[in-house]
Amino acid sequence: MKPDEVIIRVGGAAGDGVQSAGLILAKTFSRSGLHVNTYNYYQSIIRGGYSWYQVRASDRKVKSQGDGLDILIALNKDALERHTNPNINEGGASPLSEDGIAIFDDSIKGYKQEKVNYVSMPLTSIASKYSRNALMKNTVAIGAAMASIGMDFEVLAGVIRDQFGNKGEVAEQNVNAAKEGYEYYLKNFKKLNKKLKTSNKRYYLISGGEAVGLGAVSAGLKMYFGYPMTPASSALHFLASHAKKFGVFVKIPEDEISAINMAIGANYAGVRAMTGSSGGGFSLMVEALGMAGMMEVPLVVYEAQRAGPSTGLPTKTEQGDLNLVLGASQGDFPRIVLAARDVKDAYDLAREALNLAEKYQTPVILMSDLYIAEHYETVENLDTSVRIERGKYAEENTPDYKRYALTDDGISPRAIPGMSGLMHNEDSDEHNEYGDVVSDAVTDPTPRREQMEKRMRKLQTYLKEIPPTETYRYEDAEYAVVQWGGTRGVVEEAIDILRERGIKVGAIEVNHVFPLNPDIGDLLRGKKKIIVVENNFSGQFARLLRSEFLVQTELVTKYDGESFYPGALADEIEKKIAVTVTVKR
Repeated sequence: MKPDEVIIRVGGAAGDGVQSAGLILAKTFSRSGLHVNTYNYYQSIIRGGYSWYQVRASDRKVKSQGDGLDILIALNKDALERHTNPNINEGGASPLSEDGIAIFDDSIKGYKQEKVNYVSMPLTSIASKYSRNALMKNTVAIGAAMASIGMDFEVLAGVIRDQFGNKGEVAEQNVNAAKEGYEYYLKNFKKLNKKLKTSNKRYYLISGGEAVGLGAVSAGLKMYFGYPMTPASSALHFLASHAKKFGVFVKIPEDEISAINMAIGANYAGVRAMTGSSGGGFSLMVEALGMAGMMEVPLVVYEAQRAGPSTGLPTKTEQGDLNLVLGASQGDFPRIVLAARDVKDAYDLAREALNLAEKYQTPVILMSDLYIAEHYETVENLDTSVRIERGKYAEENTPDYKRYALTDDGISPRAIPGMSGLMHNEDSDEHNEYGDVVSDAVTDPTPRREQMEKRMRKLQTYLKEIPPTETYRYEDAEYAVVQWGGTRGVVEEAIDILRERGIKVGAIEVNHVFPLNPDIGDLLRGKKKIIVVENNFSGQFARLLRSEFLVQTELVTKYDGESFYPGALADEIEKKIAVTVTVKR
């Protein structure tokens, strides 16, 4: 147990209000000036089954869900047994520590684990004083948990009132229930040895999906088209619920094919628009993606990964779609692939993606995963300045206008409907500079060759402008750990653990996935070992890294649908470092 942080887990059945309870805890910590990182574990059923929600908080930055468990709020016996039994594996999550406490209703009987501090409370009895709603006991338990670590009750009360919005009487019932749970704990149980440095600091508490939507809006998004699919739906829900306030048109069409074609049509007309889905929905979009590439229409696709193939694990995380994204649609055409490393990155990259799509007139795919999309983090600041780059536009009434003019940078002056004197063809077939279709009737292969080379020159132009690759504790590193996308936080915490063990290791953190920045080759040079961390089975990014830079890599992978945990990841990286290869002569 670390005295400067707390890890609380709420466990119960789907439909028991597990996530709502977790979010109340997260908001209470955030409003107390603490950094927060959450983890959502749930199944793809509406009621029943099993789920849990974890909140980690500290005055220092917490970059993952962490290791250990200080407080368990068990909403049923199953949760109590799962998270106090060291022999039950919950995707790598630690059971309750010996110094921690398990809070549960006194109606639960038959618990027998050794070295567990059980806190049996009349949660249901207290709740029944204020409401017939069985979920009120959650509020009582939250009050007790806050008392156990000495949190200010008034901050919790404010969060509860906000949570219930206009339901004044219901809100006050919940506040009173939480208050009684808070006081009951102080009267009957000891506080935990926690020294959380609360303050008046204020942070944004935001999920990855919300960050994608908010970042896109701040970059001028006017239309979003999406068919609901976990975990991309978190961005869709956020935009739909704030559409009127943000001035964004949100449309849920009949399927993903319609969604991407609507987005292409809007962008062709000069309106900033994007679409999004998970891997299954993105698979339906690939033909239209190629059309956008051929027509050189700007397009942003948000691709939120979950475990596959097919329906796979609908509510679990994975980084298994990179091969799909890199090879989506037939033929060669330029694309830019970005991957959010954390919640703030999701915000920043959404802004960048919309600018890149218009500047280079090409598809830009923004990737995340379920872990990033659905968990919450505190963010200190967000750049809300409007930076909109519309790219090259032709001047009206340009004589002899060529929509696909051959240029050194691969980017031709763009025209949109309504601009005067810029008549041209746009077609999904190969074409010449004017947009006229090149078919078998034209025997000269030159236009095809010229247009292909022109389009692909965009990537060479983009490579000159791609931001430097970020690193972590890399200055004196002898071993390189390479991560991409949503493993950033847990890799950094694993690096910190390994540094404490005296191992000189650092991380290369990739969010510009394709094309890869050539500076990565320089960063890899001279390292004793290169270890790639991925949430997939086959090491899809490692394959890309090897093909681009001709390096030898070691793999640490996880593909059970759950995220890495820092302690276990540090152990796996250390094992890779310790193994030496003996070459027989």
